[in-house]
Amino acid sequence: MLLDSLLFETLHQATRLAHRRLERQVDIYRPNFDIHNYRRLLQGFWGFYQPLERKLAVLADHNLPTSYSQQRRKAPRLEQDLLALRMTEADIAALPLCGRLPVIPTLPQVSGVLYVIDGAALGERIATIHFGSNNLGISPSQGGSFFSSLSAFHGPFLDTCRQDFIVMAEAVEESGHQDLVVQSAIDTLECLERWLDHRKQSHVKNSMLMNSMRWNAQLESELFRTERIGDIDKVA
Repeated sequence: MLLDSLLFETLHQATRLAHRRLERQVDIYRPNFDIHNYRRLLQGFWGFYQPLERKLAVLADHNLPTSYSQQRRKAPRLEQDLLALRMTEADIAALPLCGRLPVIPTLPQVSGVLYVIDGAALGERIATIHFGSNNLGISPSQGGSFFSSLSAFHGPFLDTCRQDFIVMAEAVEESGHQDLVVQSAIDTLECLERWLDHRKQSHVKNSMLMNSMRWNAQLESELFRTERIGDIDKVA
């Protein structure tokens, strides 16, 4: 059993604070969380998972017991959800990508990354329950594919992921590289946290810029109208 793994318990304890910080960063439970917030959240996740999974597909196949298959990847589910939320393929392709990704040249480091991105399914299940009880109109087939990866349909697939992790954990424990796994998992969570924070700050700055541009345009319009009225008065 995965839960019986000493490495798993070590990872669980070592990443607890990083997971809590990330949950606060995502903050899906606030009262004013709406469909626009949800779409931006998915955009942020896509910008992280897309380059990371592309990197894993190239490097991890040399280290994983099974290949990093298309079914295992989350970026395609995120793209499916964003399309359901009325983004186009061109819109998605133009989204910014995270440039600061975890380093994964070795099996211990790959193990740490996969602990985070495969193990995140539990949090996704909780989010699915939350989304199903609010007014976002999200369902597994309509914008909620990413957050419904623990459905019954994915059960056998998740068992394969767990088995892969057990095999990797045994290999890492034998080689004495547990510290590398733990550090890689923490680094992955921190990379995602910083990326989502960067996306949030960029959105705030862009919103402030747009508001400033609207205010300036309105002010210019008012001034122009005043000058025109003055000109008409002079002619009269």
